[in-house]
Parts: sequence; C-alpha cells; structure tokens
Amino acid sequence: MLDLGLRGKRALVAGSSSGIGAGIARMLGAEHVEVVVHGRSMEHAAAVARGIENAGGKAWTVLGRLDQPAEVDRIAQQALAAAGRIDILINCAGAGKSTHSWFETPLERWHEQYQFSTLYAVQLIRALVPAMRDRRWGRVLNVSTGASFKPSAFGPDYPAAKLALHSVAVSLMTELADSGVTVNTLTSGVVLTPNTLSVMQSRAARAGFTETGEALEKRVTKDLWQVPLGRAGRVEELAAAACFLVSEHASYITGAALRVDGGASGFVV
Repeated sequence: MLDLGLRGKRALVAGSSSGIGAGIARMLGAEHVEVVVHGRSMEHAAAVARGIENAGGKAWTVLGRLDQPAEVDRIAQQALAAAGRIDILINCAGAGKSTHSWFETPLERWHEQYQFSTLYAVQLIRALVPAMRDRRWGRVLNVSTGASFKPSAFGPDYPAAKLALHSVAVSLMTELADSGVTVNTLTSGVVLTPNTLSVMQSRAARAGFTETGEALEKRVTKDLWQVPLGRAGRVEELAAAACFLVSEHASYITGAALRVDGGASGFVV
C-alpha cells in the first residue's frame, strides 16, 4: 500500500457527514489522519466519526450551518479546540439542487448559494490557514463540480458559486507561495450517491428505459449524461483523489483543478 505520508496529521473536512465528504473523511482516517467530521446532524456526523474510530482511527465531530457566517467561525473554533491544530482543510460542502431556470432564479438564491458554496470556505481558510503557513506545512482542498466549467441554463447559481472556489484556490496559492502550504481544487462529475441513484431512476423512467442495475447505470450515464466511461464515479474514487492531493506525494501540485468525472468534461447531475 502506498504510504501517503499523512500519519498524525489533523484534518477538518467541512461537509463530511454524508456523501463524498464522508468518503474522504473515512479514507483519511484509514491513512492515519486524525479527522474532524463536520455536519449539521449529530446522528450522521457521529456515525462517520464512529466508523473511523472503529477502524482504528481517531475522530471528533463538530456541528454547524455553513450558510450562517457566525456558525462557520464557531465551527473553526470548535475544530481547533478538539484537534489542537488543523493541518489539512477540505471544503466539501455545497448543494446543487435547484428548481429554477436562469431568469427565475431569485437574486437571494445567488447570495445564499455563494455563502453556502464559497464564502464558508473563505472563512475557514482565513481562520485556519495562517497557522499552517506559520508551521510551514499545510493542505487546502476545495471540492467543486465539473458543471462549473460547462454550466447549463438551469440552476445557474450553483456552478457559478462552485467555480469561484477554483479562483479562490489559485489566488490563495499565489499568496502562500513557498510556504509549504498547497491549495488545489477537485472537480467531480456524476458520483453514485443515494441522491444520484434516485435522479438516475427518475430520468430513466421519463426516457422509457427498462434496464436495471448496472445496465441502467451504463445507459443513463452514456446516453443521457454523456459520460464516456459509461458509469457513475464511486465515492471511494473521489476520496482517493482527494487523499492524494493532500498527501506528501502531491507536494509539487498547487493551484491545480483535478477532474474526476469519467471524461464528462463538465456534466454533473
């Protein structure tokens, strides 16, 4: 097994009580990283932390809403109080659900989405990264979406806010040049989560597809979602890419945006 050189490092994964964030937290734990699991539900966050500890790792939980600036500051303070320091910050939260077309998207929705997908990350960076610079080692990873590079007219607020994360990473990378802190972006495509499976089944029914299981996944992803590999990604595949980008082996990678999307070049559910 490849040693990522992360033993004893401490990470905060924002938005890690479910989905991709939970997968990243679990894999970091398997790499001997001590993980602060963040979520809005104690039940879900504690379940992820408990899984890390049951596998022999160490984890804490912090709760708070990322769409409330005061709570974001409190999340950072609680993470530091629990772990003592944060060496790795992974900003994985964001919600892409939208029921609005371009001109029907309310202006307040743009503001809310920018806070929930972008500004919370800026707040956590401001709170936690200066100490990384002082220690001459740190990792910041923003998890975005391939849809930012190929947005549709439907639900435009989400990909716009997520695209800002890459700009944040590049400007921060410049600020932190030669500091020992790297800053990167991971952009995901279609990932097989319970929500994606539900959407897949709904789209398949509307299209009149009759396949089930892997055959249905292949047809929907290839015919409707234009994923060249013909399947959705797995949470573990995104988590592995994230763990590599924060590892010692990626110490010469900064300001980069790594696509993990099956070659879809931007399409996302």
